[in-house]
Amino acid sequence: MIATTGVNFINPLMSVALIGQAGAVLGYMALHWKNTKTRELCIPSFISTLFGISEPAIFGVNLRYRFPLIAGCLGGAVAGVYVYFTHLVSLGFGTTAVPGIAIVDPSNNGYVNYIIAHLIGLSVAFILTIVFGKMTNKKIDNQEIVYPTKGDVKGIEECNDETFASKSLGEGIVIDTQDGIIVSPCKATVQSVFPTKHAIGLRLENGAALLIHCGINTVELNGEGFETFVNVNDVVKPNDKLIKMDLATIKEKGYNTQVVTIMTELPETVTVHIDTTNKTWFSFN
Repeated sequence: MIATTGVNFINPLMSVALIGQAGAVLGYMALHWKNTKTRELCIPSFISTLFGISEPAIFGVNLRYRFPLIAGCLGGAVAGVYVYFTHLVSLGFGTTAVPGIAIVDPSNNGYVNYIIAHLIGLSVAFILTIVFGKMTNKKIDNQEIVYPTKGDVKGIEECNDETFASKSLGEGIVIDTQDGIIVSPCKATVQSVFPTKHAIGLRLENGAALLIHCGINTVELNGEGFETFVNVNDVVKPNDKLIKMDLATIKEKGYNTQVVTIMTELPETVTVHIDTTNKTWFSFN
């Protein structure tokens, strides 16, 4: 191409396509700025893309979460239109993004157009990623999660089990149940029903996993004092009955009847906030 025409018109197109992926990473990071892990992932990916190394951005972030990849492609496409109409070309091949300006043909305001094209790709991808991200996360923000049983609600740190209280298994609450009736706190799919009937795992619509654990060390009862009403893969909605605890039997055996509810797994970019004073006590970001 360069041997016959003296210029390379593909290189600027490759460069703006790449910078679109950088804009998508930046947008994704902006969406989840409060999440430390997301920042740690996105910042180096964005910086490396500015210097022509796009693999961390594409495979580490954009392809992984899909909608940033689409936004990045669209941003690159819009910038590509600008490249075409301004006749932006390079005098070499291979160097892209920020270093790529060194091989741009300076005629016809080449340097200026190169910068403008990349700003377009970056900006469009950034904006589209935020728009797509808000659309994708809508169901997370609106999901209602209520209390799984009636009783005195406390923070998980007040649980009588040190493992739960340390939050090593996840954030949550503990309830001193009044009636022993355990219901689903949200719309979810039953992921697991323990053979000992004292615990149930739920998978929420947003991908989070929730564990309801009835009593402290009650696994030792081998199901005595518990009755379950659901099976694995059942779809439940708020207030559907899950477990009935025979409080008298459990207490007679010497076991604490606190009901622990924790988020054992969250989508990587989602954080959870707990307010034990509200009916809807989990909220997602």
